[in-house]
Amino acid sequence: MRIVLFLLFTLYFVSLKPLIAVIELQPHRAYYTVTLEGRPTPQSSVVDVQGTMLIEFSKVNEGWTVQERSDIRLIHDDGSTERNRWGYVTFESQDGSRLHFNTYRKIEGDLVEEIKGQAVRKDKKINVTYQKPQKKTLTITEDVLFPTQHIKSLLEVAQKGESIFPRLVFDGSSEVGPSEINTFIGSKKVVPENPSADIEHQFANQPFWPVRFAVHSQGKIDYEPIYVTTQDLLPNGIIKQYVIDYGGIKIRGVLDRIEFLQEGS
Repeated sequence: MRIVLFLLFTLYFVSLKPLIAVIELQPHRAYYTVTLEGRPTPQSSVVDVQGTMLIEFSKVNEGWTVQERSDIRLIHDDGSTERNRWGYVTFESQDGSRLHFNTYRKIEGDLVEEIKGQAVRKDKKINVTYQKPQKKTLTITEDVLFPTQHIKSLLEVAQKGESIFPRLVFDGSSEVGPSEINTFIGSKKVVPENPSADIEHQFANQPFWPVRFAVHSQGKIDYEPIYVTTQDLLPNGIIKQYVIDYGGIKIRGVLDRIEFLQEGS
């Protein structure tokens, strides 16, 4: 199961200064519990989803590294289970000139997909070189954003009060090049803390943006999106929860805990 990368890269801290929107990305490690959201469509055989997701964002000398690992079990109506594991590792240079990417997907322990390569921005274009699953090259336009560039731009737009943010983004999770991401940013909301709760969430009472991403293959914007994800995005960049709609099923990820990392760790 391909996990949308746009929810994975929004787990960043944002430092706010009066009258000036300054985006500072905080190294961190975030842990999520993943479950089934709502009822699957009648065409789906899935009756339950159980799993976890880990996102690690690190600041290094020349940019950022991101690691993601998800481990999800799909329970089917005949009683069988299917274990899906997905991993993603990237390095993105601070100036946006380079992206190194490596993605894998396993089903029941068997490797079913591996994508590895790099993208280099130069001379008003981006050259993508794939090493796996087969060697090939692509050339994409310079206006395409890499994942961290996209998130920083999105947070800047949200702080300005804008609600629509369409962009082309390349993250290295596919062999077909960039995706068209149509983002809708809702008005800020606040969910008050619950005094009767046994354990209060560490981000209760903090304002957040409801954000919706519709992900399309490039040039196919008139068709149904590949998937849609919504999230509660705090001004500090942390996602309290998210929902990914694959069409047949929806899965929800809820933040259990987060660790803040030192630069270079």
